Amino acid sequence: MITAGTTFGSDVDDIDALVDDPLALVQRWLPPHDGELRPLAALSTIGLDGLPSLRHVLVSDRDATGVFFHTDSASAKVAEIAANPVAAMAVAWPEVGRQLVVRGIVERVSAAEAAAVYRERSRYLQLLAWVNTHENAHLPVEARHHLWAEFAEAHPELEPPERWAGFRLRPLTLTFWRGDPIGQSTRQHYTLADGRWSGRILAG
Repeated sequence: MITAGTTFGSDVDDIDALVDDPLALVQRWLPPHDGELRPLAALSTIGLDGLPSLRHVLVSDRDATGVFFHTDSASAKVAEIAANPVAAMAVAWPEVGRQLVVRGIVERVSAAEAAAVYRERSRYLQLLAWVNTHENAHLPVEARHHLWAEFAEAHPELEPPERWAGFRLRPLTLTFWRGDPIGQSTRQHYTLADGRWSGRILAG
């Protein structure tokens, strides 16, 4: 089994013990915003048609209040969040046998906070935030490549577009799954009620 040091995050010494502050464990498992690795998470919202809606997003950061992601405010997920501000997020570490599931309330962060994250994104992702539009998606691939190259050359430095938006997923439940290559996998499930976390151990 690959050790945790080869991927993002770290674990506690006693993986069988429930923790008093599961958000602190989230911060151990997920890297800070300036970490070299950027986790990809499955984000589930409630579609405007009432069906579950699922896509992957990059985890921007995590702190004692929740987990952050950023996206285009014209996207379907933002419309879904506006209509019903709840979501679930799952991050998997198959190489080390871990999975984190976060369920809770979604809140929009300030424009200044979102802009700070944009400035730390790769050049590719900064360009993508500008050029990735519904109108451009209908162009032939050659035209899309030409537009991308032309825009990149004309904009050696970029600020975030107005439609760039950041969100915090503030957890109400947290589930930490740990696999075991020679035994039973287990889950620790935590629920927030009246400002306090309570946890229980479940089968994997």
